[in-house]
This record gives sequence, C-alpha cells and structure tokens, in this order.
Amino acid sequence: MKAKLFPLTAALALAIALSGCNNPVVNVTLPQAAENQSRIYTLFMNARVNEHVVNDGTLHAYVTIEGQEHEMAPSPYGDGIYQYDYAMPSDRAQAKYFFTVRYDETVNELVKHRDIESDLFTLNIVNRYVLQIENARGPVGAVVPVVGNGFSPVDFVVIGGVATSTKVASPNAMTFAVPPLPEGDYPVEWHSGTDVFPIGAFHVDPSALTVTPASVDLLLGDSTTLTIAMSEPAPDGGVTFKVLTDIPTSVVMPAEVFIPSGQESATVKVASGTTAGVGSLHISAPGFIRSEVPINVSDGSGPQVVTPVPVEAAPTQVTPLPSPVIAPPATTTPKDLPAAAVRGS
Repeated sequence: MKAKLFPLTAALALAIALSGCNNPVVNVTLPQAAENQSRIYTLFMNARVNEHVVNDGTLHAYVTIEGQEHEMAPSPYGDGIYQYDYAMPSDRAQAKYFFTVRYDETVNELVKHRDIESDLFTLNIVNRYVLQIENARGPVGAVVPVVGNGFSPVDFVVIGGVATSTKVASPNAMTFAVPPLPEGDYPVEWHSGTDVFPIGAFHVDPSALTVTPASVDLLLGDSTTLTIAMSEPAPDGGVTFKVLTDIPTSVVMPAEVFIPSGQESATVKVASGTTAGVGSLHISAPGFIRSEVPINVSDGSGPQVVTPVPVEAAPTQVTPLPSPVIAPPATTTPKDLPAAAVRGS
C-alpha cells in the first residue's frame, strides 16, 4: 500500500485534469486520505452540467455514503465543485460512496427533473505515509529528515537500491544518511517489513575531499602521514577511498583508505619506495570529487624531472584494508598502476 499526498488545491487540480469520463458527475476526491485525529475527511465532486440548460437555483449535489445520503455544499475551490465533510467511524478504515446531481430544466416549455449519478467509489484511510523528504539533494553522509506517519524502529530508507543509515525518532519523524553513490538522481523508498513505499527522489551531489598535506615531499627512506577528510560523517558501512599513483615504484601506501561509520577522516602512512620519482596520488570514491595530491620522492641529488602518465580511477569496492606488500624495483618506464601494486605498511 502506498500513499502519495498533495496540497489540497494541487490534488484537486490533478484529479480534475485526470478525470476524462463522459459522466458529468466527476469524482475529484483522491482515493486515499491520511488519517487524522478528528477522523473527518472531505469528499469533492465536480458537476459538469451545462449551466444553460439548468433552471436557476435548481441544481443540488448529494453524496451517498454507506447508504446515507447527504447534501453537499459549494466548494471555494472553483465553480461546479461541491464538497462534504464525512466523519469516518472509529472502527472503519474505508467507506463506499457515490454522488448524485439533481436539477430542473425546461424543454419545450415543460419543466423536467433530472437525476444523474456517478460511479461507486471507495475512500481508504491510510495511517502510514510520507508527507515530505525535507531535502531533495545533498552530499554523501548528509543527514536528511523525513516527515510522515506510521514509522517503526525497524524501518529504513533505500536510495538507488542502497540501504541507508536510518534512525527513527518517532512514528512521525525519521532521518537517513546519504550513502556513497555517484553523483546523480535516485529513487527513494521507505522499507517497513515486507512493505515498500516509493516516497520520492533524491539527488546526490559530489562532495569535495580535504587532503592534508596538499602535497608530499619525501627523501628515499623517509615516510610521512596523509589525512583524508570528508565534509560529513561517514554513513553506516563507512566509505572506502581508492588510491592510485603514476609512480608506483616510488610510493608505498595502502591502495584503499577506509573512513569508518560516524568518522569524518582517516590518516595513513605514506613511505618512499625504491626509486625517486615525481608524480601524483589520485584519491576517489563514489560521490566525491577526485583529489590529486602532488608527490615528490627525491634521492637528495637534486630535483626529479619525470612526466607522469595520467591515471583513471578504478571502481571502488568497500573491502577491508589490504595488507601492504612492496613490489620489486621497476625495470621499465613507469606507467599508470594502482598504488595497491606497491603498497606497504
């Protein structure tokens, strides 16, 4: 069961636009209504009767609900729209109803009475629905509020097929953290047991990384540390950043850097390899702008002059941090390789 709710005027406009039947008595009530504490629900009908054939003051609209007929009042939402406030019994969650329009017209100087009935409809009252996803877009890790009714502690939100870190504060409020997904638009679903409710769409914006230091200078045999920081705490499952380099024999570091759930940064050791070189570290993850960190590994004899080969980031997989190993010295011209080939402690 799913419920999509609109502001009242928008709901009426949509219902009227979609009603294309030939019957002049048109139901413009949405088939589902969100449960409210007063349990009063408004039914709307559009009487599309040619006003030129109706004798003045004779047109009246009625709704029959569960066998009881009630006269409807003209609605402030437009000409020809009538409404009636129905009090749903506390032990009911639906009601069957139909509309009737009655009027007089004069044909060849004879007054004739007309009764026109609509089809039979069902009003369903739902107590589980989403009113609003408060933010339509955000970066990985951003916490997004959701307002609705009927949330339970075991419920969770899914974006683009990826389960999110979801916290249910009350039956009317919950939040989810944006998972690591590439920039783009994704459908959003609310999962509750075996029920799945489509609740809208969300745009994942790319997030910038902060890498400290912004560049690395090492002598052969030396090491330093590198810190990768996000703008938001990592969601459940954490975020894994892939590290590539174009001077694989000059750099020893993990091929992946993992920021655990709830943390905003991680620090790793970067050591010199077996040869001097000038190049870059390329750090990337889904949903983040790739960061390039210049690195210079010197043997102390003077500046190194090496033209690095550009690298392309490989798809990131969330896996445990690998145990580092050191590759033997390269005997060919340096080319674009993952840092995993030369990673070390």
